[in-house]
Amino acid sequence: MQELPFSKVISFDKAVGSSAQYSVKIEQEHFPRLSESCCSILEPIEANFRFFKDLQGLSTIEGSLKAKVTFVCQRCSKEFVKELNSTFSSTCDEQKAKSLKIDQKLDIVELNDDGTFNLLDFLEDCLLLEIPFITSHDEDDPECIENENGWSFGKIVKSSEDNPFAKLQSLKENLKK
Repeated sequence: MQELPFSKVISFDKAVGSSAQYSVKIEQEHFPRLSESCCSILEPIEANFRFFKDLQGLSTIEGSLKAKVTFVCQRCSKEFVKELNSTFSSTCDEQKAKSLKIDQKLDIVELNDDGTFNLLDFLEDCLLLEIPFITSHDEDDPECIENENGWSFGKIVKSSEDNPFAKLQSLKENLKK
């Protein structure tokens, strides 16, 4: 496991006080929940974030993450590569954000009882939120084209004899006679 340039759990106030800034690549093994949510993480996660006091005096973490992962397509059952991109701007000053009426514009993060912050869990959560609800290739991806007519699900009934509604129709006609 590669050594991180920061602790997994940090003091939010100390990070803000020192205006900590990071531009790092974080190895995949630091993101176990993301690893379980996809087939594989192809390369280290790129993380750029900083801690600062914003213009309103809120202690803030702001940044972006980029991860290249593979998923199984729900349409064709083949693996495909997807890049997850996440941007975030969060504060731990919930009461101050509410008093300034900007709590809807920022994500609120909770600190532990001792004022520490689970930084790696937070970064992993940001990426997990970017996973699509249904993982599939892009609409026009040639890797995922079933046939010219598009996707079909189930067996297509070709004969009217096999069609249960045709049988119902014939029963209905017999009852009229």
